[in-house]
Amino acid sequence: MKITIDFSRVIDFLKQFKKKHYSAQRAKRDGRMIFLNWLFGILTFFIIFRLFDLQLINHGYYEALASDQHEIYKSLFPQRGEIFVKDQYVYNGEAKENLYPLAMNKEYNLVYAQPKYITDPQVTAQKLAPLLGMDETKLLETLSKKDDPYEPIKRKVEDELAAEIMKLNLTGIRTAPENYRYYPEKNTGAQILGFIGYQGDNLTGLYGAEGYFNNELTGQMGGISGEGDNGGLWLPLSTQGFKPAIDGDDIVLTIDKTVEYEVCRILDEDTKLYEATSGTVIVMEPSTGKIIAMCTSPNFDPNEYSKVSDVGVFNNTAIYESYEPGSIFKPLTMAMAIDLGLVKPDDTYVDEGELKIDEFTIRNSDLLAHGTQTMVQILEKSLNLGAIYVVKKVGRENFQKYVQEMGFGQLTGIQLDREMPGDIRSLNYNGEVFIATASYGQGITTTPLQMVQAFSVIANNGDLVKPYIIDEIIKADGTVIKSKPQIKKQVISSKTATILSSMMVSVINNGHGEKASVPGYNVAGKTGTAQIAENGKYTKKTNHSLIGFAPLEKPAFLMLVKYKEPQKGTYAESTAAPTFGRIARFLLNYYHVEPDAK
Repeated sequence: MKITIDFSRVIDFLKQFKKKHYSAQRAKRDGRMIFLNWLFGILTFFIIFRLFDLQLINHGYYEALASDQHEIYKSLFPQRGEIFVKDQYVYNGEAKENLYPLAMNKEYNLVYAQPKYITDPQVTAQKLAPLLGMDETKLLETLSKKDDPYEPIKRKVEDELAAEIMKLNLTGIRTAPENYRYYPEKNTGAQILGFIGYQGDNLTGLYGAEGYFNNELTGQMGGISGEGDNGGLWLPLSTQGFKPAIDGDDIVLTIDKTVEYEVCRILDEDTKLYEATSGTVIVMEPSTGKIIAMCTSPNFDPNEYSKVSDVGVFNNTAIYESYEPGSIFKPLTMAMAIDLGLVKPDDTYVDEGELKIDEFTIRNSDLLAHGTQTMVQILEKSLNLGAIYVVKKVGRENFQKYVQEMGFGQLTGIQLDREMPGDIRSLNYNGEVFIATASYGQGITTTPLQMVQAFSVIANNGDLVKPYIIDEIIKADGTVIKSKPQIKKQVISSKTATILSSMMVSVINNGHGEKASVPGYNVAGKTGTAQIAENGKYTKKTNHSLIGFAPLEKPAFLMLVKYKEPQKGTYAESTAAPTFGRIARFLLNYYHVEPDAK
């Protein structure tokens, strides 16, 4: 039998077999590759996540430098923006102005160990412990951790000590620079500034400007990624990525350094003198809303905030602590009636000493009946029944409208952390008594800054100004964002403001505010002594306040002084008024304000 082979068909068969065989092999190989790709992808993700956790979340910059790991992700940390105030002075007869830091960055040193390189931990501990003021036994425990690549030993070490340590040439002991927040003026302006503290494991700005502007001050993290050798040096042929850090913004406050220092000094002295639980002073430029000084006593040192026993001291009472303002509210009630044309300064009413409203009996603070009194005398003698007489003329609807337009019950918008809005909800309650008591500042609450803002309508020709404490923000690229004064609205007429200003001058000259006067100047002001309510009942505890401005024409400042629960001095005329007078004399002299013409 003759067999004929068709080679063309054989070749086709072999090609098909080869194709199927290779396809099967490729499928197996591709499957393995896909598996390996996923495996490496997952491993890479966990490595990146771990590096992110160590380097960004927990700020392990120096740990990464010391760890001697082959793969390094080195974060570049931005410089935190600094906070400045203006320091004004005269040089060769010419006014000068410099920026002075109240919150700055100061470089210290971190002393750290690489225990795995330390051959004799005991000798190292003996030499190092005395210099660092540390317990030798505890230090030896740390240095004896074999195979440990990194252990922080001491932070905030000054340059001189760090240099002395490095001269010892101790194997496995190294130093690295670290930036810390530093407040050169210590307690001055502490509640304005806030501080840098821990939230969990992270350092962040807390309270004041540090808290309000934390994101802007922090800046943006940068980074370098790539491979390094065992010494932490970059390998020149390794793949690297670079993202530069962006430094935080610098902030310039409207605060005048000299004024802040002097006002806070006087407040601290008088808070102790009158044995008050706390004291607050705000000084504002009434035509612009610029805050010149803002002080709280007691205060604290932001450099050592952790040593504070009562964390309540961190709160800025000027913006945080709402209180019933008492009689300093009466000029605002009077302003409403004059603005509506309902009363004039010489109009009279008969004061009978007590008045029944709903089921309540209301009396004057001195418990006396004063007979026929003018509107000026209502303020001079601080008569509760006189304020009620006026508010009845104004009416509930108009009173509520003016109160809201003056900014009560709402945030002023000051750029500091933890401002409170106060509480005027009682004005919506049924019953005549709520409007009656509010007319003389009881039953509603306000912050000191809200009171200062409201009185700007009197000191500033009827215009309500927005208080502000940030003069400018300086971006990392040098761009300057300048704050501008804001007139919120005209609340009362210029004529009304002029009339009220004169009536308040009479209060200082002839009424309870005499100790706030400054010889040679027309000072406008009003005292207030308000009972403090606890558990729905008024107690014998009181808040004392005085708010006022000077001089009468073109006021250079508007100021509020407040004491909480002073133990010495029954009324504000013997506590807040003298403090106001001391500060007012300083301010008029500091600003070279000419005395009023006689």
